[in-house]
Amino acid sequence: MKRLLCGTIALLWATGLVSAQVVINEFAYDDTGTDDVEFVELYNAGSTAVDISGWTLQSGDQLTGDNNADYTIPSGTVLQPGDYYVIGSGNVPNVDQVVGANNLFENDNEWTVLRDANGNVVDAIAYETNKAPDLTTWVPADVIPQLGPGVWGNYITLQASTTVDNTLLSIGRWRDGYDTNNNGSDFGHMPWTPGAPNNPNVFSGSMVMNFDNLNVDDFVPGFSGSFRAPRAIDPTLPSGANPNSIPASPQGGNAMIVYDWAGGGNMGTSTAIFEGRAGYELYIYIDTALPIAGQLESWMIGVLGTCESYYNIPYRSLTTGANAGGATGIGWYFRRANNTTADPTEVKLRLMNAGTGGDSNPNGNNTWQNYGEIDLSGLSSGWYRLRLEVRGNRIIGVFGGTYGSLSDGTLITATATPNQYGSFYIGYREAMSNNALLINPVRIDALRLFVPIEGDVDGNGCVDDADLLATLFAFGGTDPLADVNGDGTVDDADLLTVLFNFGTGC
Repeated sequence: MKRLLCGTIALLWATGLVSAQVVINEFAYDDTGTDDVEFVELYNAGSTAVDISGWTLQSGDQLTGDNNADYTIPSGTVLQPGDYYVIGSGNVPNVDQVVGANNLFENDNEWTVLRDANGNVVDAIAYETNKAPDLTTWVPADVIPQLGPGVWGNYITLQASTTVDNTLLSIGRWRDGYDTNNNGSDFGHMPWTPGAPNNPNVFSGSMVMNFDNLNVDDFVPGFSGSFRAPRAIDPTLPSGANPNSIPASPQGGNAMIVYDWAGGGNMGTSTAIFEGRAGYELYIYIDTALPIAGQLESWMIGVLGTCESYYNIPYRSLTTGANAGGATGIGWYFRRANNTTADPTEVKLRLMNAGTGGDSNPNGNNTWQNYGEIDLSGLSSGWYRLRLEVRGNRIIGVFGGTYGSLSDGTLITATATPNQYGSFYIGYREAMSNNALLINPVRIDALRLFVPIEGDVDGNGCVDDADLLATLFAFGGTDPLADVNGDGTVDDADLLTVLFNFGTGC
């Protein structure tokens, strides 16, 4: 919360580079009902107090220009190091400056900029930029350098009702004050914390989720969601959260579902995040049958990124203009579609890099990378193993094969620069007339979230003799697993990486 100081010292603090310490740290611009929990949180990431008297929040959008209300911070307001200042409605916890009851910010594409008392840009955000990707046509020129692609997609803060859970997600920086001047990499969809630290826990080691100790339809600890939070189910029995029965997973017992039974899209997210390196392994039930004509469903399971509330389907190639899909990070992307207006007829799985967000239309201004795809139309519906590892600049994806192994199944590898932070997330959307007999929401089991170990060639969590031998036997070749640094050749650098990390995780 703010602390008030006065006098000449405060004025000196507010000049020059000191103002750059202050960032827009968290915000919510749309919610269910009357839009009465909207806010913007400022944060002082520096080591020096900043006088923010007379600073303004200004907003504008593509359709009406800069005609939204400006909110001016009162005289005598000084933000201490590590403190927060919340501007919003009176229903927001820890609010410092109440500026209205509801509808404080636009619900469509909009930019919001924080300016100091001299009118200089301090920080800025832009959201739903998929509706007008060319920012130069509607965002002030001095604001654009703060944004990257902006925040792509549609986000909503949901309050409890008969049709949604009380998840209260906002858009917040992954770490308080973390700022690369790229909204797509700096922000994620996470439980709101106005006037309090974002800073979710960071994954370390390896964690296996046990759904068998939960009752059917219980919320899954460590997860949140948009319209409906992830829940435990018995996959063999329909229930409140499970629309239809499927066979038990290879592990047996309960599983986890990400699904809004009111229909449409939904997302689930871990409340802890990854930093730099990330991995998951799981079983997922995949329906490989084509849906009826004109219908489709899709999901994406990713890391080191986020997913917007509705999971607008990405990578739609038969439509004109930008795709609305708002995922970021790296993940497995699935789509089964039959003769829709925007999608090819297919049942395919792709390993995708959404990066910091942006257009995913492969026939448009596509910024996503497709590392490889697997045609599933010839396979039977059933449970399949999925694994994904981001090891620094190395991306390793495995479909099928033996749980716990990297050496069997369909392997796809790539080299990329991932986001520094992000959650484990699942987005799902159906356009299947919400028919409980036809849809197949995301149902997973044996979920393991882990931080990959450098030099662990075989992926068993321990850098040991087997990894050393694998590197030696592949020396001079191009084996994608033994090539741990991703330079295309198994060489001295890879061998040294294994040796330097020998014994880690064992």
